Amino acid sequence: MSYSSGTETYHAQEESYLNLWESDRQYALEMLEKLGSAPAAPYFEEQVVALISQECDDLGLNFVHDPFGNIIVERPGLDNAAAGMAFVAHLDHPGFEVVGRKRNVLIARALGGVPKKSLEAGVAVSVICADGSRVSGVVAGPDGDPSAREVTIEIDPDRVGELPRPVVFDLPDYVLDGKTIRMRALDDLAGCAAVLAVMRSAAESNSPGAIFGLFTRAEELGLIGARLIADQRLVPKATIIISIESSRSLPGADIGRGPVIRVGDAQSTFDQSAEAYLICARDRLIDRSCGAFYAQRQLMSGGTCEASAFGAHGYPVTGLAFPLGNYHNAAPDGSIACEYIDK
Repeated sequence: MSYSSGTETYHAQEESYLNLWESDRQYALEMLEKLGSAPAAPYFEEQVVALISQECDDLGLNFVHDPFGNIIVERPGLDNAAAGMAFVAHLDHPGFEVVGRKRNVLIARALGGVPKKSLEAGVAVSVICADGSRVSGVVAGPDGDPSAREVTIEIDPDRVGELPRPVVFDLPDYVLDGKTIRMRALDDLAGCAAVLAVMRSAAESNSPGAIFGLFTRAEELGLIGARLIADQRLVPKATIIISIESSRSLPGADIGRGPVIRVGDAQSTFDQSAEAYLICARDRLIDRSCGAFYAQRQLMSGGTCEASAFGAHGYPVTGLAFPLGNYHNAAPDGSIACEYIDK
């Protein structure tokens, strides 16, 4: 009888664990859809900042906007001497900034790694007005020297209002197509949704160290927000940094085969001592899910993530990545298309 009772208890615990896992996953998907409605470009993240701030408020999470506009969420630890963990995602996505008017067109400058195709005529875009509304337009081609990465946009300039304003690709905010999620900006709204799910779960946990959620600005222009947080020591130096990002799929980091434990990025390799926490969590998830969970491990050299910014300032760093198709909206055929990841 004791054996049967112990088996029943074990299965009950496993079922409870899987239910919690599914709840967190569904919450992350709901938040990702909501965040998709808030277009952002580097330095123009106000809509997504407002949504995340409101969600943190609704969840009763402690958060601040730091002097640079990043969001820092903290669930304090039980032991001040224990090292904490910080889960980091960025708010922006490559786009354009309207910098002037010329007759009946707007002049916009590229912000971040937009595809080469987006500097050519015929690309559909949306200008985001100060009230959050969108005005549709079309790229008419380069303005002046192509190396300046400035374009003219055919649009009704009177509808745009005061400049400067951000410009994003006119692509769907969020589409769930079977097991595939397609969005204008999965990089890095998927990371933001995942960090929110972590903080929601952490609010109910009792780990000794503090848990932080860091939502950073202007990553696409050189990890700006992350570098400022690290430089100013806005989280304790011993905090383990876990960058969460959608990153270009590669052999060994394939779409549909689970999230990737990120060994490093295009700039640096990460810390084995920090990665050990992810390996432990992976093995526990595989065991408890009876094979329903699977993951990959790879050096994601398709780009540089925020772990490198913190690592350069002496923090222990590691990362997770969702393998991404159409990185920065560049489809294999050269067109501008939604990014996509596996659900």
